[in-house]
Amino acid sequence: MASSSKRKSSAKGVASPSFFKVVVDEALEDGMLEIEGYVARNYEDFLGRSVVLTDPKGSMWPMELKRSNGSVWLKKGWLEFANFYSLEQGCFIFFTHKGFDSGFQVRIFNKRRLEIDYPFKSSHQEDSKFRRGGDEAFTRAKRFKSNHPCLAVRMQPSYLLRGLKLNAAFVNENICATGATRKIKLQIPNGKTWSAKCSVCLCMNKDYAKICSGWTKFVAENELQVGDACALELIKECPKLTFLVHIFRAN
Repeated sequence: MASSSKRKSSAKGVASPSFFKVVVDEALEDGMLEIEGYVARNYEDFLGRSVVLTDPKGSMWPMELKRSNGSVWLKKGWLEFANFYSLEQGCFIFFTHKGFDSGFQVRIFNKRRLEIDYPFKSSHQEDSKFRRGGDEAFTRAKRFKSNHPCLAVRMQPSYLLRGLKLNAAFVNENICATGATRKIKLQIPNGKTWSAKCSVCLCMNKDYAKICSGWTKFVAENELQVGDACALELIKECPKLTFLVHIFRAN
């Protein structure tokens, strides 16, 4: 879904130039939020090499920017921001320039179009430690070696609450076709198992795959947290597909 600005002409001369951006799954998976070209061009005077986002309680989030093909992406710092505010597809963020270079006040609204309650941000030292822990956990999951089909996934708030989103192409190839649901098992290395379901649906002309119906119980009993990572190893096909789940803790 595209972003919108308050006006189509240049934002120069506007007292408090503003625009909004809808959060899509790609921004959470890729770790970058795109500000499309037509918005980026209008706000080029306010977007340097980096930007600082400030929520209504004063918590500040510095982010590095990436530029390509006329668009600008919020890159380094975006994923931590998204995890902290439990962003998911369908949320949207309202940006207002604060009157100095590369600074925006942000207001965040959930999928029901209600403004969220803003939590207090912890110290920079704690944030940095958490970010490093999450990055290290995901790196270990990606380096996991297996002779079986395998996926590495970093835990995000929506994944812990509503189901684990998977690569749709992987699921189509190894588990089920679009529009189908298949029963599976989740197993940890000590042999304990949980029943779940894996499905693929078509939404906005794109396939979305998810493990649900049993996943939240797996999350609770294994005490998964935001920033943890999992390597999901597909080890059995009969009588029921089984994911051997290797958990890598962020802390």
